[in-house]
Amino acid sequence: MKNENVIKICILGGGNIGTLLLADLSRNKNVITLLHTSRPELWKKHIQVLKPTGELDFIGKVDVISNDPEATIGQADVIISTLPTNVLMDSTDIIKKHIKKGAMLGFIPGSGGKEFLFKDLISSGHVVFGFQRVHAISRISVYGESVYNLGRKDELFFGSIPSKESNKICKIFEKILKVKCHALPNYLSVTLVPSNQILHTSRLYSMFKNYCEGKFWNKETLFYKEWTDADSKVLLSCDRELQSMLLKLKNLDTSYIKSLKEHYGVENYKEMTVKISNIPAFSGIKSPMIQKEYGFIPDFNSRYFKEDFPFGLCVIRGFAEILNHKMPSVDRLLKWYEKNFFVSFYAGKNYDGESLKSLSLPQNFGIKSLKDIADFYE
Repeated sequence: MKNENVIKICILGGGNIGTLLLADLSRNKNVITLLHTSRPELWKKHIQVLKPTGELDFIGKVDVISNDPEATIGQADVIISTLPTNVLMDSTDIIKKHIKKGAMLGFIPGSGGKEFLFKDLISSGHVVFGFQRVHAISRISVYGESVYNLGRKDELFFGSIPSKESNKICKIFEKILKVKCHALPNYLSVTLVPSNQILHTSRLYSMFKNYCEGKFWNKETLFYKEWTDADSKVLLSCDRELQSMLLKLKNLDTSYIKSLKEHYGVENYKEMTVKISNIPAFSGIKSPMIQKEYGFIPDFNSRYFKEDFPFGLCVIRGFAEILNHKMPSVDRLLKWYEKNFFVSFYAGKNYDGESLKSLSLPQNFGIKSLKDIADFYE
């Protein structure tokens, strides 16, 4: 007899987040875990989850590991993508082709304009949802075999389209992950949260803005542990611009898009520096750098650069353009990126450069007014 309580959850992407999430989901006996990966031969059926000390915490199980979308995506009741937005864009057609009727599609983290890529799925009746932030901090030990759990969140926040479905999603994950889950008033609360898209970009700009060919660092800088006051000033400046933009989103509940000061419980840039540089789960995370003969240089191929600027900060700036809201600090970061990556975000003073056309910006998907924003996130 079929067990009506069993739920099949497919994870797309076997990186840091995906590996730990698979293991965590598998602890619930009513969850069948499916992994869609391009490298199934590198995966073991059992995943070792390690404590920060390296001791074994528990062993998770992956029920199906395959690169066949029909065996993974096509069988799932819930699909969760952990892929960066730029990688997800290459998988949209596969997901749309194989997702079964009634299946829900989620993203962790949910920012980056991912929801726009599946506007047609939403129109056809599928629920799309996003984790506002990652459920845990993790780092792979051995790919496909083991992962470090560096700290789980004690509460999670979910937004969905349609927005009324978020309570249902919370009930599902609260039961499976055994953690308190909160329903956000709309998916916009996921898209505009000042997480990596502001946190990472501010730090990268502040750290590497004076980089030029021939300049080297004598060591691999710790990304959070060596956070500086200069980084905090850039961070808070960008966050202020985002928070002031939210005031223009009239009739939309943005109360869960907390400022970084509120999120971290600080009053000023000095307190922010102390806070960020002393988060235990972040302490060993290194900056995206690669070693050359004479020292270290920025790793411009890192996800920090390839994801958080074009598919993070650019999306926020896209909303600002619709709302006619000025963001000089954000512009400064994006113009620095534009110069170093030989892309075109700006045509003169206007935010309508050629490179924006291929990104997951709201205006690229027919969202061009406050009413369009409200209607889409209803």
